[in-house]
Amino acid sequence: MFKNVLKIAIPVSVENILSNTGIFLMTLMLTKLGEVPVAVNGIAGQASFLVILFLFGLNSGGGIFLAQFWGKKDYDGISKTTGLMLVSSLLISTVFFVLTFFFPTFFASIFSKDQLVITSSAEFLRIISLSYFAISLEVVFRTFLRSIELAVIPMESYIFGTMLQVGLAYLLTFGHFGFPKLGYVGIAWATLVGRYFIPAYQLLRITLSDLKISLFNFAIPRSFLKRFLNYAAPTTLNEIAWSLGMTVYGIVFGRMGTKVYAARNVLSSFENYVWTFTFGLVIASAVLVGKMIGEMHYSEALSFAKKMLKVNVLIGTLSAGLIILVYYFLLPGFKLEYETKRMLTLAMWVMFVGAPIKAFNGTAIVGVLRAGGDAKFAFLLESSTLWLIGVPLAYIGAFVWNLDMPLVYALTLSDELVKSIVAYFRIKSNKWIRNVTLEEPVIVNEALRSVEHEL
Repeated sequence: MFKNVLKIAIPVSVENILSNTGIFLMTLMLTKLGEVPVAVNGIAGQASFLVILFLFGLNSGGGIFLAQFWGKKDYDGISKTTGLMLVSSLLISTVFFVLTFFFPTFFASIFSKDQLVITSSAEFLRIISLSYFAISLEVVFRTFLRSIELAVIPMESYIFGTMLQVGLAYLLTFGHFGFPKLGYVGIAWATLVGRYFIPAYQLLRITLSDLKISLFNFAIPRSFLKRFLNYAAPTTLNEIAWSLGMTVYGIVFGRMGTKVYAARNVLSSFENYVWTFTFGLVIASAVLVGKMIGEMHYSEALSFAKKMLKVNVLIGTLSAGLIILVYYFLLPGFKLEYETKRMLTLAMWVMFVGAPIKAFNGTAIVGVLRAGGDAKFAFLLESSTLWLIGVPLAYIGAFVWNLDMPLVYALTLSDELVKSIVAYFRIKSNKWIRNVTLEEPVIVNEALRSVEHEL
């Protein structure tokens, strides 16, 4: 089983390392141009972050079906699921494209009061908005490939895509080797090209592979659509609630000043690395838990899920410690003001303390509860703790208590502790398995009673 975990976790982790490395290197390029370009990139990153989260929520719901259908070897169910995922994803991308292409200064003003940052964001956002359709294709293809245990293909696409994106960003930002010197806008154009290359490569590999699975089937019966929405809607709403919460955090940090927002943007680049391998294990957990449930191996799914929770807490802690060391090695090269560096350093230590709790929650919510079909409970748990605890405390800390940026950042993690306690007891109860491939839920309930008796 551990071999199957690594077969998915390693490619996903490499993919995330490459993606985060690309983002990090481009952030470093922007630090050479000053804090305003870093803030502009941060605002564009918020837009892309929202798109990706909405798509991740929808496709996580689809991933429940894909993994369980894969375990059941129901290839028609797989192609119907991917068809629904594609149409829905393109609709989501269109909404965000309209917002950021036609109203870029309005969007930027949500995150910053600095007029220079707002006006400088317009062209950058318009270019980035064109990439949202590529993101929707890439997320669908990636979810499909991971769910059928071919995670190596998305990894390959990121190897070549990241190389292309970073190389082009370097050439266009600084005007080397005869390329036009576009400054920070060069980052936007490089991102656009890289994002379209990745799904193009994935589609080519799918086409050339002998999968014996039709990628898309748009002949969807109403009963299947209803069943799909019953599980995809909670995961989508979960990510909407979560992404809106992260957006509020972005607004809070942006309204605290350009220095604070720049520090938070650089922190995010390091923070993303902490979750590279842990996220790979989360995805591996989700695929394999779903596959076991589709095969009706419920006791194995329970045992495997509990083991992965322990493993990911350990990996999250070790990853955060390693990133702290890397941070101190790179810190002297950052062309940021002293106050920005001070806030950034303290926030890095806050991140370290919260890492094991966040690693547990990521596995519990995405890798276990959602994969097991308990999407509604996961949605209620994550959205309620975020909006009743995390968001209010962060807002009060920033604008009522006037706390320093690292303390406000700590308050954005306050909901994670409560979430981890509730998730722990939910998983321990063994009441989270829902076999979405079965028409009759009574069969699932009987299986659950049997498993609980065994344990």
